Amino acid sequence: MLSSSIESRYDKPGSGVRSVSTVAVMCPDCRSMSPKLIHDFTTDDLICADCKTSVGDRLIDTRSAWRSTAKHSRQAEEDARLLMSASSFSLQRLTAEPSNSSVQSNSIAVKPVASVSKGVLSRALGSRTHDRAAAQRHERQERNLMRAYAEISSVCSTMDLPQIIDTTARDLYKRVDAENLHRGKNIDAIIASCIFLACRQKSLPRTFKEICALTKVPRKEIGRTFKFLKEKLGADAGPMSSDDLMTRFCANLSLLSSAQECAIMLNQMAKQRDTLAGKSPVSIAGACIYLASHLVGQPRDAKVISHVAGVSEVTIKNSYKLLFADRHQLVSESMLKAFPMASLEFLPIP
Repeated sequence: MLSSSIESRYDKPGSGVRSVSTVAVMCPDCRSMSPKLIHDFTTDDLICADCKTSVGDRLIDTRSAWRSTAKHSRQAEEDARLLMSASSFSLQRLTAEPSNSSVQSNSIAVKPVASVSKGVLSRALGSRTHDRAAAQRHERQERNLMRAYAEISSVCSTMDLPQIIDTTARDLYKRVDAENLHRGKNIDAIIASCIFLACRQKSLPRTFKEICALTKVPRKEIGRTFKFLKEKLGADAGPMSSDDLMTRFCANLSLLSSAQECAIMLNQMAKQRDTLAGKSPVSIAGACIYLASHLVGQPRDAKVISHVAGVSEVTIKNSYKLLFADRHQLVSESMLKAFPMASLEFLPIP
């Protein structure tokens, strides 16, 4: 620290003596009186010019705070390039010079020789805003697509469907999204319809009731959406027959192989004789299983079968009435020999 010597005398009232003060500044290292001091702004130190000793620190910089960073310079250059690209005519010269010659600064002042019209600049800024909005819209579409894929995989996994159904349903939904067919539609209904259509295309059909039980979408809405997608996508849904449902229904009802084989044979005979012509494949499968289960001594109630097949109990019993009326032609002697436990006496009277 600087050494100082101060001598002072103060006036006393009525003494007639004048005050005298003496102040001397001395470097503590070289003992130089009234040394030449230098303010180092990089370290905020006060340095003696004679011996280079720091005699003061933590000084306050009283100069104007001029800030110029590399970020500001890059922003200025970006603005200059924007002006050049926005102009309908080429700018002849861009000059960059310090904004204040008395202070060292890297700030750039851009001076175009030809002025850019406000309309041109507005169009350029509008184009940038449009690109940003397009990027955000694309990101939102990708996010919605990933969410739909996750929902399709969840439903397929719950229904124990093979991977080929999951992949096909995803491809169908991607086409729906690309052609913007889901506008104004229920997304859950779109997902359910894509899964239903994929099952039909890969010959692993599922009923509307099975799909709506997991997706919580009404059956009628799935049916309408399925017809809409089938028409717009031009997809081949493939026919669904009772043969495709027979094996799965019998397995869900815990029937033995003999009852399953008997139901399949009854289904084929009913098709040949057009006994159930005009009935839906689900109704035909349910009625044949109902008759076959009683025929071979493994009876299943119509209410249980209706729950598995997804049709009403009345529908199954109405179809069974037609089969019972034609039972002597449907159940041949060869069928009775193939299943020793089978007997027409076991059939319930409708």
